Amino acid sequence: MTACALVYLAADVLARSGLKTRPGGRAVTRVSGAMMIVIGGLLPVERLAC
Repeated sequence: MTACALVYLAADVLARSGLKTRPGGRAVTRVSGAMMIVIGGLLPVERLAC
């Protein structure tokens, strides 16, 4: 779980620095953040189901 959190944090930092200069970057950042929250919420559910 900690490894996933570190990967997502690294992806966020890299995406934020890369998308900061683009006009549509803010929308992409919001969508990807929402997707990360959904995936993060599904991970514990999947673990409980197994």
